[in-house]
Amino acid sequence: MLFNSFSYLLFLVVGATVIWLLPRDKRVYLMGLGSILFYGMWRWEFVSLILISAVIDFVATRRILATDVQRHKRNWLLLSLCVNLGLLVFFKYTYFLIDNVGLLGQGIGLNPPVASWRAIDIILPLGISFYTFQTISYTIDAYRGVGRTTDDFFVFLTYVAFWPQLVAGPILRASEMIPQLESPQRASRTDVAAGCQRIVIGLFKKVVIADNLSPIVDTIYAGRIDDYMATDVWVAAILFGFQIYMDFSGYSDIAIGSARMVGVHIPENFDWPYIARSPRDFWRRWHITLSSWIRDYLYLPLTGQRFHSDSQGGLEVAVGESQRRSTWPLFLTWFIMGLWHGAAWRFAVWGVYHAFFIHLYRRVRWLRTLPERRPISAWGVTFLVCMLGWVPFRAESLAAAMTMLSKVPNPLLYDLSRKVVYGPHYVTAAIMLVGFLVAHTLHNWQPVAPNHVRVAWAGRVVLTALMTASVLVYLKPVEQFIYFQF
Repeated sequence: MLFNSFSYLLFLVVGATVIWLLPRDKRVYLMGLGSILFYGMWRWEFVSLILISAVIDFVATRRILATDVQRHKRNWLLLSLCVNLGLLVFFKYTYFLIDNVGLLGQGIGLNPPVASWRAIDIILPLGISFYTFQTISYTIDAYRGVGRTTDDFFVFLTYVAFWPQLVAGPILRASEMIPQLESPQRASRTDVAAGCQRIVIGLFKKVVIADNLSPIVDTIYAGRIDDYMATDVWVAAILFGFQIYMDFSGYSDIAIGSARMVGVHIPENFDWPYIARSPRDFWRRWHITLSSWIRDYLYLPLTGQRFHSDSQGGLEVAVGESQRRSTWPLFLTWFIMGLWHGAAWRFAVWGVYHAFFIHLYRRVRWLRTLPERRPISAWGVTFLVCMLGWVPFRAESLAAAMTMLSKVPNPLLYDLSRKVVYGPHYVTAAIMLVGFLVAHTLHNWQPVAPNHVRVAWAGRVVLTALMTASVLVYLKPVEQFIYFQF
């Protein structure tokens, strides 16, 4: 069941209404059963994976808390990690590993039977990367002696499988969710109103903007890239940058709004990332819960620094504290983060690309101080860097990405009279950029005068009505969310 469908809206309204009517101590059971039902509507056989992961992590955590022997704690933690990461590697990376073993074998003169190894049909379970990270964090926090645990398996299962964020995040921490599930509150009128508005905004981003950018982006990246000019590459990068932002932040908006409809508050996942003034600032604003997870469970342990216990702040704290440390943890972290997004080398290149610019900003003083000295210039540089990074993320192959990127530094390829990409697509890219900046300005406008307050309120009402009407026109489950494949 897709968020961008009338069937989901019906599911949400019915489910939220029943949850409101139930006694407090019964609500978590309906949330859990509703989450399993929601996931099972895709493929019931993969519900068993979530249950296996949940049972093993719940038992492992109870055993970790029950013993004072460090070796026993470590063994239970290793069991949890091996099962969860083993399932993730099998379903997500088996074909990737087989293909690369085949290429390596051919490179040393062997001919491994790669075709026969790929005979098994492996389907990637929806959301496995997200709920795997969520269950891992629960067990690791128990091992570290931080976070929040529960003795109620159904509370834990609901935390793992909570339907609004199950498929594509935000990635939750136990301390953020378990207290709300152990004592669930009935959604207030404010929660319902805010939740509905957030869902409308998310659907508008997805079905009105992202889904209409999708065919344009697909056509550009499937075109004759050898003939593209550098300006064509920039248009391709910017259009996909806005498509994936509207698509993914739209999903997060719907998830946050849906959770509020049942009285649950989950953390923000985006904070206007394209107004960032440095790569570090970008990752404080983009996919915040993932970058925070990577910070606390991979990057900080590699650098020997103290971890944090919340899903806010992104990588900003870690980067700021480790400017003079070894660079290998940074590049290794981003290499792994890239492969987390997809089993292909182009995703690894995307990760290393971001690591390079974060490292560059650490080492080059005038870049590091640019946000304070020249904020507009800092924004422009960061915007271009981040947008160009989307090329390997979206390209059909690593070779195609390298071909496109190789055109950017060539000054002879900035001739608009020789552009290959359809002219109106240039206009669309410009409209998206201007529209984003205008929306950010209006979002941050703080009216003071009484007449300005009334104008702002009326503007929000009119804008919400227009977005709702647009959503009703375009709402149809044609395009899945981009992050479903991760």
